[in-house]
Amino acid sequence: MKSGYGLRAWAVLLVAVLAGASCAPQAPETASPPPVSSARQVVVYTPFPDLTVDELAEGFTRKTGLHVEQIREGTARVFARLRAEKNYPRADVWCGGGGMIPFMTAAGEGLLEPYVPTGHEDMPRERGNLILRDRDWRWVGIGVISLGFAYNPQKLSPDQVPRTWEELATPRWRGHVEMWDPAESGTSMLFLESALLRALNAGQGEEAGWDYLTRVFGNLKRYTREGAPSFAVARGQSLIGIHFEFQFLEFLAMQAGNTQVADASANIRWYLPPSSPVLAEGIALVRGGPNPEAGKAFIDYCLSEEGQRIINRFFFSVDPSIPPPAGLEGVSLPDLLDKAMKLDPEWMAANYDRVRRIWQNRVEATAEE
Repeated sequence: MKSGYGLRAWAVLLVAVLAGASCAPQAPETASPPPVSSARQVVVYTPFPDLTVDELAEGFTRKTGLHVEQIREGTARVFARLRAEKNYPRADVWCGGGGMIPFMTAAGEGLLEPYVPTGHEDMPRERGNLILRDRDWRWVGIGVISLGFAYNPQKLSPDQVPRTWEELATPRWRGHVEMWDPAESGTSMLFLESALLRALNAGQGEEAGWDYLTRVFGNLKRYTREGAPSFAVARGQSLIGIHFEFQFLEFLAMQAGNTQVADASANIRWYLPPSSPVLAEGIALVRGGPNPEAGKAFIDYCLSEEGQRIINRFFFSVDPSIPPPAGLEGVSLPDLLDKAMKLDPEWMAANYDRVRRIWQNRVEATAEE
């Protein structure tokens, strides 16, 4: 790892402490009166792809006449905002969070309001091993996501591509792996927790998982600060970028006709190793939000056929009749489920903050050694 993680470790630790004390970045330390309700708008907090959020907002406004005010931040920052604003919520909807785990944690803290989307009263809670919604409807799935990694086929031949998660911790990949900072990213938090669960599922204990994560941390070239890890991979600056498939697809769409990365589609592929996390991506009504009826309408729209077609551009739909998103070279939903690891959502939700703190206080501290 490059130097500079010492100051960064203190910075992300401070963010975590403030979040745990219900003080989010860019949010007031003490609660202030809620904004005046506007029946003509809906406020959405989201880390979703910009292209998806923009299309959903445009389609929703066209259909309902309601304006969509978007606050776009990483999952950890969105969660911190919701905690800080618990007494006086400013958001109506939380859309997307790197999977269902942050939504489960937020539901347990009383941040989310139960809502059964119109027309989806019969949505099953589970489909096989895939959990589609909260028992009490405090969140519902609007897409299916899986965590793998992007690689550059111009830099790695097929026999050189790592085939398992364990390989990323070997010395071969030192200085060649990139991901977002777990202090800000739900994607990276899922990577941490899924690694610990693989160790627990194998009977090795949590400490074996932390040993693995410490070795992966030693292989990181850097945290991605701007854009996606795919950008660095496509440019040949990093060999591996830890990614959901929707983030990979969004990157390709954004680079189409963009000269920042020449021929991006030829320089990047996405791979899902065995025993990977596959889970629902959620949406939820914020408890006490200023525009609850508008929030419900936005959730209904995201689950409508029109909304699901928009989401399907980068995501697998929760509607099994909608085909997989284009650009994944024949990967199907059954393929994802075949490689899905055994998850323990309750454990992941209960340990979400603890895992992030250990990463910051213990694993990142190894950069100083």
